[in-house]
Amino acid sequence: MRRAIGLSVALLLAACEGPAGPAGATGAPGPNGDAGAKGDPGMTGDPGANGDAGVPACAPLLAGQTVGLIPSLSVSAPVNGQFFTAGERATVTIQITNRCGQNVHVADLGTASLYMSGPRMGSATKTASKLLNCITDRAAADHQHHFINLLSPKLADATQSNFSQAADGTITYQLGAVSDEPAGTYTIGLWAKSKDELDQVLPSVEVQIGSATREEYATGPSAASTCYACHLGPLSGKSYQAHIIPGFSPEGNFALDQTPIANCKLCHNLDGYSPNPIVRKAHGAHRGANLLAPGVAHPEYGLGADTTLAEFTNIAFPSMPGAERDCAKCHADDRWKAASRLACGTCHDNLFFDSGTLTPPRVFGKPANVACVSDVSCAGFGNFATCNLTSGSCERKTHPIQPDDAQCSVCHTADPPGLSPVSAKHEILATTRVPGLQLTNVALSGSSGANGTFLVGDTPVLTFMLVDKAGTPVIDLKTNAAYSGTMLLSGPTDHRQRVYAQTAIKTLGTLAFDGTTNLYTYTLPSAFPATALPPLNVPVAGYVVPANPAGTYTMWVYVNDTLVVNGQSFRDAANAVVDFKFGADLPIRPRQVISNAACNSCHVNVQAHGGSRQGQAVACSVCHTPGAIDRTVGAVGKACTTTAGCAAWETCQDLKLSDGILDTCVIVVDPTPNQVIDFRALIHDIHFARLRAGYSERNNLVDPGVLSILGGSIGEFKDELFPQDIRNCTKCHTDAGNSCKVATDCGIGQACEAGTCVNNAWKQPSTIACTSCHDEQAVFAHSALQTWTDPATNQKIESCDVCHGETEQFSVANVHQIADPYVPTYGR
Repeated sequence: MRRAIGLSVALLLAACEGPAGPAGATGAPGPNGDAGAKGDPGMTGDPGANGDAGVPACAPLLAGQTVGLIPSLSVSAPVNGQFFTAGERATVTIQITNRCGQNVHVADLGTASLYMSGPRMGSATKTASKLLNCITDRAAADHQHHFINLLSPKLADATQSNFSQAADGTITYQLGAVSDEPAGTYTIGLWAKSKDELDQVLPSVEVQIGSATREEYATGPSAASTCYACHLGPLSGKSYQAHIIPGFSPEGNFALDQTPIANCKLCHNLDGYSPNPIVRKAHGAHRGANLLAPGVAHPEYGLGADTTLAEFTNIAFPSMPGAERDCAKCHADDRWKAASRLACGTCHDNLFFDSGTLTPPRVFGKPANVACVSDVSCAGFGNFATCNLTSGSCERKTHPIQPDDAQCSVCHTADPPGLSPVSAKHEILATTRVPGLQLTNVALSGSSGANGTFLVGDTPVLTFMLVDKAGTPVIDLKTNAAYSGTMLLSGPTDHRQRVYAQTAIKTLGTLAFDGTTNLYTYTLPSAFPATALPPLNVPVAGYVVPANPAGTYTMWVYVNDTLVVNGQSFRDAANAVVDFKFGADLPIRPRQVISNAACNSCHVNVQAHGGSRQGQAVACSVCHTPGAIDRTVGAVGKACTTTAGCAAWETCQDLKLSDGILDTCVIVVDPTPNQVIDFRALIHDIHFARLRAGYSERNNLVDPGVLSILGGSIGEFKDELFPQDIRNCTKCHTDAGNSCKVATDCGIGQACEAGTCVNNAWKQPSTIACTSCHDEQAVFAHSALQTWTDPATNQKIESCDVCHGETEQFSVANVHQIADPYVPTYGR
């Protein structure tokens, strides 16, 4: 009862309650409670297995760039620390990675071959077949002979178990035991190529067997091989010999050529993969055009036929003036003087030692240019020379039979005295039998401008001393008819034009000699003119003569001595080039588009015009200026009495006294119309002659499409070809390398970059330079469309820089880019 009353009261009170009042302020928080005891952490869980490390990061590759092959090739040390002795077995270790740091397994490769040859002396080098344990059967079905194919090794003795490969791809190859191998230096090489053949390497390592005395290659250390002087491409980094040419491999087997002669002798030895030793290949290819029986078999000294040598008969050895007689151009030592049937026979390939015959005969020519009438009149050519009564030339048809090499040195000693010394037979008389003239103490005076600047009206005066190679002064230049002297002058160096034509200093101007100082003084025949001369062979009539602008001008002086030795006529030449200021006191800037050193690296002593001008390739453009052409209509030639004595494009005319007597051949029809001899075009033309399209020469009367220059006669350039990829522009266009602050500290053709003068001439596009190699009709059309002639000045303005300038997509440097990724070269 009380519960019910209580509930009613509560309801009544609630019903009577008013609205809720505002909330009161929040009270202060009470003190923190006890945190309590720390719980049990539990047992440590299983960390799990390590994950895959993944592929190492690799820098982004350029378009066409590959991951590359980076080989490591090493060989174990011999017990005595110097050389391996009989019974020892060397171990070769091979590791290959790529630029991403990944290991490359042999199964990932398209080619992986191991080679070994030695010793290095050319008369002894063979494949070390017993050490490699390789098959020597040249008829092997898979062609695996004289090397080991690491992809599928075939061993001569399978019980040796030479080959093993670790899980990371490292290969160890234990060579066979040293036995009766000749003592000397041996070479082990690894030829590896990727499956697409874009990546290729051939590293090598040396091994001493039976001797601690290291042998060197005939061409010197591989890293500085004499072969590189002509064949190493500075832009591509590749060495260019026969294997780099695409063919058997679409990319070319460039690794085989990369390290001469080490790589070459791995296959080309006296018992190697190739049946032809390197001495035959190198001599035969470089003798080229003068081979008389190219590739013919010579079983008398172990050579079968080599049909490939016929492919090189369009090669002329570039050494000047001796050509292939210059053995020292390639040989870094004197071993070329050691006579043997193999070494001598590979150049003198028409000599058969077993029969003692020369087939075809060697033709010496007519004695003293007069037809021989008997064998006696040929005695000057040697004891075996006979007279061919039909041709009037002296010939040699026989040689003593030589069953081996034992008797070679009896006649052919290395040096005199001897019956027929090797060095004497290869003597280059134009080098060894000349006084060695030099121009020294060369100075130019006569200027009236500030700091030696020449002005219009000044008469240049040249002083010089003429000495021989011993330094002895030559005092009879004026009176000795054997001597001639010539002066030429042109400028400025950024666009040379002739100022003084070729001038004989003994007859034009004044040449004086001071017997006290031994100095010659040459005063030019006229004062410095205000205007230039027309380019070579351009008629004066109608030619707009340009003014001589301020700049650096060049005088070239050369003195020649004509000699005759052993019936051979040749010239000794002293040359001097003097650059000077004209028109304004500006820095002297020599023309450095190319360098003498670059040309001489291949040519030894570059020369032209019968040897009258030597060693000064940088001065060729003193005459061969823009606009110059070869001889044309109206040019005079040799003496004549009838037109029958002239060339087909000449007639015999009366030019001397107008007396009605015919006396001189004169060109009436140009056989080489519009043939440019501007040096910028001519030098490219010649070095790429074999592969030019011939559009420029399409209208030639003789051999249309063939580069032909009309001088005293027509000189044809059918077979000349740069001995590497011509896109290696910096082979000739070299850096001056001197320090600089501004562009004028450098010569013309050089730019100042990072404080050093570097060649930028080759990066400048122009029609005259580009069409000299790219000699196709479409290229000429393209060039014509991109050239505008200013009607006010008649000046031709080219727009080449728009697309081919240094910063453009199709810059010269970009379109000649052959290095990374490597671009295969063209065929021969």
